[in-house]
Amino acid sequence: MFVLKSNNMKKIQFIMKKVAVLSLILIVLFTVNSCKKSNDPNVLGGDTNIPLTQKDSVTNLYFTVNGGTSLPGASIKVVSNDNGMVTYGATIDLNALPDSVVTLLGSMIPQLITFYNPKDVTWSISPSWVLTVQYKIKITSEGMQNYFIDGKPWTLRYADPVGTNYTVTRDNGQTFTATVTEKTGADDWPYSFWLIKTSKIEYEAPAADLVLSKVTFRVNHKFGLVYVKAVDKDGKEVEVDLISYFML
Repeated sequence: MFVLKSNNMKKIQFIMKKVAVLSLILIVLFTVNSCKKSNDPNVLGGDTNIPLTQKDSVTNLYFTVNGGTSLPGASIKVVSNDNGMVTYGATIDLNALPDSVVTLLGSMIPQLITFYNPKDVTWSISPSWVLTVQYKIKITSEGMQNYFIDGKPWTLRYADPVGTNYTVTRDNGQTFTATVTEKTGADDWPYSFWLIKTSKIEYEAPAADLVLSKVTFRVNHKFGLVYVKAVDKDGKEVEVDLISYFML
């Protein structure tokens, strides 16, 4: 029979205590790190394989200017979906728009691109006056995440309550904040021939943004972004309704 000497037994007990303490430390560190990840405002979970963002899916856009004038519609199309990183593409025939709107777009777009420095956004206007735009955002069943300010993630979640702030901070300390300001919980927002639930999110642009004054969004857990209203520094308004008919 093999018998451990007293000294050997003490050594083994000492080692076992060390292992137990080390294991406890590792468990605590793992738990803390897990909590940090789950509390990170820019970690967006949820299913990435959703009907809204299937390849070649088309969402129609309907424009209204200053509360009354309707402009010719357009559409955006899902070019690709790489595990929730969705690339959208759009082409808009500017010949169908009033000259004043074309002139305004030609002035505003470069200024916005320069000020916000978005990631994965490309645009061009052809000699025949066709505007081509492509951009990439993350969309899941829980919400959406864009990279339109210096490429930094700006995340919103459909389930967030009124009062939730979404913040992006530039390397120079400048902060941008959007806030959930309305969530009735009722089917009261018109969407084609239906009424749906939405969250209203408002963004007040800083004075340094020479184009925008305020932007209002409405999102829905199934249809994603369904409405945008942009107000410029002169008080002019452009509203866009986004409708995915293939989802109805």
